[in-house]
Amino acid sequence: MTNALACVPRSQAGFTLAETLLSSVLGAMLLSSLALTTYGFTHTLDFMESAAGVNDDADPVLRRITKEVREAWYVMMPDSKTLDVFDDSGAKTEYYVKDSTALWIKRPNGDTGQVYGPFIDFTMDPSYVERKREGPPASHDGIFYQASATGTAMTLVASGSNDGIALAFVAPETPGDVPGQADSEEHLTDVAMSIIDVPIAFVSGSGTKKVDFSVYEGWAPGKARPYSDPLASVSVNGTSLPTAVSNGHGGWQVPSGTSAISLSATLQPGVGYTLIIKPEGSTNKAVLKVVPVVPSVDVDEVASLSGSTWITQPYVVPFDVKGPWTMTSTTTSMAASLRMVRSSSSALFTSIGRSTCNLPSGANTRRPP
Repeated sequence: MTNALACVPRSQAGFTLAETLLSSVLGAMLLSSLALTTYGFTHTLDFMESAAGVNDDADPVLRRITKEVREAWYVMMPDSKTLDVFDDSGAKTEYYVKDSTALWIKRPNGDTGQVYGPFIDFTMDPSYVERKREGPPASHDGIFYQASATGTAMTLVASGSNDGIALAFVAPETPGDVPGQADSEEHLTDVAMSIIDVPIAFVSGSGTKKVDFSVYEGWAPGKARPYSDPLASVSVNGTSLPTAVSNGHGGWQVPSGTSAISLSATLQPGVGYTLIIKPEGSTNKAVLKVVPVVPSVDVDEVASLSGSTWITQPYVVPFDVKGPWTMTSTTTSMAASLRMVRSSSSALFTSIGRSTCNLPSGANTRRPP
């Protein structure tokens, strides 16, 4: 049986002359296009690098200066043409412009030499910005809360162990919350009460002659409602307090001073607290100085206990809370970024990192640890 497929002789296989010529022409065109594109790109890149000063021989010099500044212990810049770099032992390396034509270096051992030049002018130009860092905490001790009001003073009385008076206050959170402190971006980290100054007088009656002082976390900031269990309590002998004086009309004269009550508790900044004052015995009385406020305040409330209910009163009790408190502190310095400019072309060669080259007022600073 005969094979239907005819064999093609080997001598007839391959490309024709026309195909070979066409492929050669196309290849030459592609190679020419690639060469032209590569030349244009290289020429443009060289021009851009030259304009930016990348290929300038100052570039490795300035990279070296940059490295030394970043690794320095501190840096000084006496003038715009001198840069002093110190290591941790105090040894100084000085870069300076000599005769306005060249940049020179002087090593700690006294060796000197030219590192770049000549040029028309070479200026080290610092640009200053503020840098802030966290400093050591600042500790204080004194009044951190104080309630005050203007107006004609009156009295508020708690009679016997079934009555009580609640005073609300908020532990300070920022320096601006502390009397006498300027507001700032700092914040308080710790607050502890130790003394409460209260304008109080005592009426001696029957039963135990004591007055109980307790501090609770408040139901809400500024609200005179105790929450949960007391954080601290103290019982004060009523006879140690100023004696209340009758006003001759069935009431009591306003206490003329304050009494310091020792009551220690650790507080949290920004949290509201409630001070509860309750006399013991059946007819002993605690008389507090109050200043009417109408309408009643939304914070620093005063409330009186009636049965088991605390009722807000339209008064302010002028009292204060003392104790140690701590706040953050921030140190401020002037950091500088350096640039070095050749006046002949105003070409910017390099910049030295702002975070490491610190040249504050007087151009002298220690590098941050």
